[in-house]
Amino acid sequence: MLNSAIISRLLISSGALLLFALTVANPVFSAENVNRYRSHYKAALLADAESGRILHHDRMHQKLYPASLVKMMVALIALEEIESGRISLQDSVKISRWASKIGGHQVYLKQGEIFQFSELMKATVIGSANDASVAVAEHVLGSVKVFIKRMNARASELGMKKTRFYSVHGLPPGRAQQLDVSSAYDLYLLALELLKHPQYLRWSSTRLETFRNGTFQLLNTNHRLIKSYKGMEGMKTGYHRRAGFNLVSSAKRGGQRYISIVLGAKKSRLRSKATRHLLDYGFDNFQKYDLNTNRNSVSYSAMVEGGEFEDVSLQATETVSLLLSSEERKRLEIWPQIPAQTGAPVKAKQKLGTLEYWLDGKMLKQVALQTEFAVPEQSIFSSLTGMITNLSGTN
Repeated sequence: MLNSAIISRLLISSGALLLFALTVANPVFSAENVNRYRSHYKAALLADAESGRILHHDRMHQKLYPASLVKMMVALIALEEIESGRISLQDSVKISRWASKIGGHQVYLKQGEIFQFSELMKATVIGSANDASVAVAEHVLGSVKVFIKRMNARASELGMKKTRFYSVHGLPPGRAQQLDVSSAYDLYLLALELLKHPQYLRWSSTRLETFRNGTFQLLNTNHRLIKSYKGMEGMKTGYHRRAGFNLVSSAKRGGQRYISIVLGAKKSRLRSKATRHLLDYGFDNFQKYDLNTNRNSVSYSAMVEGGEFEDVSLQATETVSLLLSSEERKRLEIWPQIPAQTGAPVKAKQKLGTLEYWLDGKMLKQVALQTEFAVPEQSIFSSLTGMITNLSGTN
């Protein structure tokens, strides 16, 4: 525990650091009306893609039908297998009879046709082609059945507790089959993982691509927002009658990227409107605040026992960058956790305590503190000098 003198000094320092608030323009709309379009969908979520912090959510754990959003997991597994070296985008894939018979949105694959694997991935991600998704699954793991097992295992690894996959395409189930289920939160976890693979965004942000040697056009199922919303990168749409209109999207401006999820919208137009609203809320109301930079860092101290100096200055080991609204910035609390006393000798840049950044009872970040200089043990000569000085002061 810290003694009262140190606590007072540290709280004053923390308070001083809190005053370094950056001025921001008044937001376009307040946090209260971010739910303006909640009647248009069944669940929604907005998150900071860099930190993973969820900035807004509405019924995010409700079990819903993802429809073609299941292809995000298909793409993730395929990309992971490519990066492992087991398969390649240059592989030749022969289309099976089963893949050629899959209906719904498709690129009309025919049994026996041969395509490069990269073409089938483009058709899956850009055009949301169900037949291409089946062909991808068959090539990656040999069969759709085995691939679905991998999808569910991967979902479990990612913490997608409300998710169960029964298909690789997301179509309504046939007789004696079941609907794929997921939630906005689970799909957010999946989107975060997919963002680790830049190739996916290169595909999902492509508005128009060719297929079958240029004889067939792949129009992105999210083409309207890609064309009209600044920074839109995809990621995937989904629809069937029972699921409604779904969209997991990513948008980036000025180095800041958000993930938006809208599930169960009544119409495609409403899905787009709700997505715009969520992303606008993020871009208009939040910004990054850099703390502990050389320009505005605040030093702390730790008491040293038996050293040449009574205390040693401490500094944060890294710059902390937090995405906050202007109101959250005012509520941010910075708490140093420093030992009450440390015995000499102390090395320069020795880790000694931490800084914690708290918002509304939740710790957002923790960084280590380190000593600014070394403190050697007190020498005999220093001890004698101190004793003489003390004796002189008593006369």
